[in-house]
Amino acid sequence: MTTTHTLLPPSILLVDDDKVTRLIMKSLLVKHGYHVTDVDTGEECLDVFQASRPDMILLDAKMPGIDGFTCCSKIKHMPGGDRTPIMMITGLNDSNSVDQAFDAGAIDYVTKPIHPAVLTRRLRRILEGEQAKQTLEKQHQLLQEELTEASEYVCNLLPKPLSAPVMVNCMFEPSLDLGGDAFDYYWIDDHHLVMYLVDVAGHGAKSALLSVSVLNILRSQALVGADLYQPSTVLAKLNEIFEMSDNGGNYFTIWYGVYNRETRKLIYSSGGHPPAVLIFNSNTIPTAKRLDSDGIPIGMMPDWEFEDEFCTIAENDHLYIFSDGVYEIENDNGHLWGFDAFVEVLKTNRNQQMSNALESVFKEAKQFSGCDTLNDDFSIIEMKF
Repeated sequence: MTTTHTLLPPSILLVDDDKVTRLIMKSLLVKHGYHVTDVDTGEECLDVFQASRPDMILLDAKMPGIDGFTCCSKIKHMPGGDRTPIMMITGLNDSNSVDQAFDAGAIDYVTKPIHPAVLTRRLRRILEGEQAKQTLEKQHQLLQEELTEASEYVCNLLPKPLSAPVMVNCMFEPSLDLGGDAFDYYWIDDHHLVMYLVDVAGHGAKSALLSVSVLNILRSQALVGADLYQPSTVLAKLNEIFEMSDNGGNYFTIWYGVYNRETRKLIYSSGGHPPAVLIFNSNTIPTAKRLDSDGIPIGMMPDWEFEDEFCTIAENDHLYIFSDGVYEIENDNGHLWGFDAFVEVLKTNRNQQMSNALESVFKEAKQFSGCDTLNDDFSIIEMKF
């Protein structure tokens, strides 16, 4: 059995106090396939619009009672009115009415006496434009729903806070377009804590999927030929697996470290990623050290030799690992928050409870940007030793 779907003709609300004009215009519009409802006052226009929500309104500018300009303005403030195109009907060479029509919210106008070919062409152009706009809006809505689902999926993969022997907290706030951030930390044995943060170039589901793939490979410890205790070998193996030519031009940055709680040594390596920040808590005035190494983003150049770096971590030191989205934040004036300003905020908030410290940093980032949602993922790990 075949089911056929009949498309309804576009509906037009025709408003004119002149009966003859209404009859002529309605006949013309019906002939061209439109469904037409006609009324002769502004008051009726408002009632019919509220009840039926037509696809378009043809509205005479000068009528007794509520005139067309007032009626148009009122419709634009009614539910759905801002999405309904209104074409005003004005007198010939009445430039003042044309200006008033646009000020009231009309999208176009025609002049009396009505030229049938001009009217029908303009109606078709406007309605086709509105249909294309609605299609794009639906596609955008579907995309945002997909991005929301992807964001929720990524959030569900991220680790929970740790309390001992190293206190670890994290924050992931996805951007509207969802970037390619992902991170993890876990004990690979009783003495070694692994930590890493990945940032895939670009935004959207494609970037998110690549970051999840990297996360799953690292989490499963399935990198054959890599020594998980030696970060440079892990990055080299990832660089071998994820070549840009095999991933549609996508690449990613990563900071990867392993902490030995017996020796209090941290070994780390970076693949084009922002440096982690170690804040020493031994002094009254906290000092910060950038933990960086010379490395390029993963996937850019095969056979690149990544390097390991080392540092010693004292009791109560704080380590922060993050993506560039936490400090490359621009405000409305075009000013950049920047790395140094971000580090100063870390110093200021380091002694807060860990559950509150990152919230405070995120709050300051939003205040600087002037927006509730940032343009890039906000991803950060905090560790207290």
